[in-house]
Amino acid sequence: MDDFPCTKCGLCCTYIGETLANIDKLHPKLQDLLINFPYDVKPDGSCSMLTDEGLCSVYDHKPIACSIKYTAQLLGLDINEYYQASADMCNHLITQAGLSDDYLVKLEESTKETPQTYEEGRKRPRKRRRRKNPPKGFKSP
Repeated sequence: MDDFPCTKCGLCCTYIGETLANIDKLHPKLQDLLINFPYDVKPDGSCSMLTDEGLCSVYDHKPIACSIKYTAQLLGLDINEYYQASADMCNHLITQAGLSDDYLVKLEESTKETPQTYEEGRKRPRKRRRRKNPPKGFKSP
Protein backbone atom coordinates (compact mmCIF):
# COMPACT_ATOMS: atom_id res chain seq x y z
CA MET A 1 0.00 0.00 0.00
CA ASP A 2 1.46 3.32 -1.02
CA ASP A 3 -0.90 5.82 0.53
CA PHE A 4 -3.07 5.73 3.61
CA PRO A 5 -6.67 5.03 2.56
CA CYS A 6 -8.14 8.26 3.94
CA THR A 7 -11.95 8.24 3.82
CA LYS A 8 -12.05 12.05 3.98
CA CYS A 9 -14.26 12.25 7.05
CA GLY A 10 -12.49 15.49 8.04
CA LEU A 11 -12.30 14.61 11.73
CA CYS A 12 -8.53 14.88 12.02
CA CYS A 13 -8.82 18.43 10.63
CA THR A 14 -11.27 19.36 13.38
CA TYR A 15 -8.69 18.59 16.07
CA ILE A 16 -5.77 20.67 14.80
CA GLY A 17 -6.42 23.39 17.40
CA GLU A 18 -6.25 20.84 20.21
CA THR A 19 -3.13 19.29 18.66
CA LEU A 20 -1.39 22.65 18.45
CA ALA A 21 -2.41 23.49 22.02
CA ASN A 22 -0.69 20.28 23.20
CA ILE A 23 2.31 20.51 20.89
CA ASP A 24 4.77 20.05 23.76
CA LYS A 25 3.48 16.47 24.22
CA LEU A 26 4.41 15.46 20.67
CA HIS A 27 7.58 13.99 19.18
CA PRO A 28 10.18 16.77 18.61
CA LYS A 29 10.13 16.23 14.83
CA LEU A 30 6.35 16.68 14.81
CA GLN A 31 6.74 19.78 16.92
CA ASP A 32 9.07 21.23 14.29
CA LEU A 33 6.48 20.63 11.59
CA LEU A 34 3.54 21.95 13.54
CA ILE A 35 5.24 25.08 14.86
CA ASN A 36 5.14 26.33 11.29
CA PHE A 37 1.67 24.98 10.47
CA PRO A 38 0.76 27.09 7.42
CA TYR A 39 -2.96 27.58 8.05
CA ASP A 40 -5.07 29.39 10.60
CA VAL A 41 -7.20 27.61 13.16
CA LYS A 42 -10.90 28.49 13.31
CA PRO A 43 -12.47 29.40 16.67
CA ASP A 44 -13.97 25.88 16.87
CA GLY A 45 -10.44 24.40 16.69
CA SER A 46 -10.65 23.14 13.12
CA CYS A 47 -8.27 23.92 10.29
CA SER A 48 -9.17 26.94 8.16
CA MET A 49 -8.75 24.76 5.05
CA LEU A 50 -11.61 22.49 6.11
CA THR A 51 -14.65 23.24 3.95
CA ASP A 52 -18.26 23.37 5.13
CA GLU A 53 -18.66 19.93 3.54
CA GLY A 54 -15.96 18.57 5.87
CA LEU A 55 -13.32 18.20 3.15
CA CYS A 56 -9.79 19.55 3.02
CA SER A 57 -9.59 22.25 0.36
CA VAL A 58 -5.84 21.64 -0.07
CA TYR A 59 -5.89 17.83 0.22
CA ASP A 60 -3.74 17.20 -2.86
CA HIS A 61 -1.17 19.73 -1.60
CA LYS A 62 -1.51 19.26 2.15
CA PRO A 63 1.40 20.00 4.50
CA ILE A 64 3.71 17.15 5.49
CA ALA A 65 2.29 17.31 9.02
CA CYS A 66 -1.09 16.28 7.56
CA SER A 67 0.31 13.31 5.64
CA ILE A 68 0.29 10.01 7.50
CA LYS A 69 2.71 8.48 5.01
CA TYR A 70 5.31 11.25 5.25
CA THR A 71 4.94 11.60 9.01
CA ALA A 72 5.79 7.90 9.41
CA GLN A 73 8.83 8.33 7.17
CA LEU A 74 9.93 11.46 9.03
CA LEU A 75 9.71 9.65 12.36
CA GLY A 76 11.47 6.56 10.96
CA LEU A 77 8.55 4.29 11.83
CA ASP A 78 7.39 1.14 10.09
CA ILE A 79 4.80 2.36 7.59
CA ASN A 80 2.45 -0.61 8.06
CA GLU A 81 2.46 -0.28 11.85
CA TYR A 82 1.91 3.46 11.62
CA TYR A 83 -0.93 3.00 9.12
CA GLN A 84 -2.56 0.49 11.48
CA ALA A 85 -2.22 2.82 14.48
CA SER A 86 -3.58 5.72 12.42
CA ALA A 87 -6.49 3.63 11.13
CA ASP A 88 -7.32 2.61 14.69
CA MET A 89 -7.32 6.27 15.80
CA CYS A 90 -9.38 7.36 12.78
CA ASN A 91 -11.93 4.63 13.37
CA HIS A 92 -12.18 5.58 17.04
CA LEU A 93 -12.89 9.21 16.10
CA ILE A 94 -15.38 8.16 13.42
CA THR A 95 -17.26 5.88 15.80
CA GLN A 96 -17.19 8.46 18.59
CA ALA A 97 -18.59 11.13 16.22
CA GLY A 98 -21.39 8.79 15.15
CA LEU A 99 -20.47 8.90 11.46
CA SER A 100 -21.57 6.22 9.02
CA ASP A 101 -19.54 3.02 8.90
CA ASP A 102 -18.79 3.99 5.29
CA TYR A 103 -16.16 6.35 6.74
CA LEU A 104 -14.31 3.61 8.65
CA VAL A 105 -10.76 3.14 7.41
CA LYS A 106 -10.13 -0.33 6.03
CA LEU A 107 -6.54 -1.30 5.46
CA GLU A 108 -5.81 -3.76 2.68
CA GLU A 109 -4.36 -7.11 3.58
CA SER A 110 -1.27 -6.01 1.65
CA THR A 111 -0.24 -3.87 4.62
CA LYS A 112 0.70 -7.05 6.43
CA GLU A 113 4.26 -8.10 5.81
CA THR A 114 4.30 -10.69 3.09
CA PRO A 115 6.96 -13.35 2.67
CA GLN A 116 9.52 -12.59 -0.01
CA THR A 117 10.17 -16.21 -0.91
CA TYR A 118 8.28 -19.47 -0.85
CA GLU A 119 10.40 -20.78 2.00
CA GLU A 120 9.73 -17.69 4.16
CA GLY A 121 6.01 -18.27 3.73
CA ARG A 122 6.07 -21.80 5.10
CA LYS A 123 4.33 -22.28 8.41
CA ARG A 124 5.95 -25.63 9.24
CA PRO A 125 9.21 -27.26 8.29
CA ARG A 126 9.15 -29.08 4.99
CA LYS A 127 8.22 -32.75 5.35
CA ARG A 128 10.33 -35.39 3.74
CA ARG A 129 8.18 -37.48 1.49
CA ARG A 130 8.79 -41.09 0.68
CA ARG A 131 7.67 -42.68 -2.48
CA LYS A 132 5.00 -45.25 -2.03
CA ASN A 133 6.32 -47.37 -4.83
CA PRO A 134 10.03 -47.31 -5.58
CA PRO A 135 10.99 -46.85 -9.22
CA LYS A 136 11.33 -50.02 -11.27
CA GLY A 137 14.71 -51.60 -10.95
CA PHE A 138 15.39 -49.94 -7.55
CA LYS A 139 16.80 -52.23 -4.91
CA SER A 140 16.68 -51.11 -1.30
CA PRO A 141 19.92 -51.48 0.68
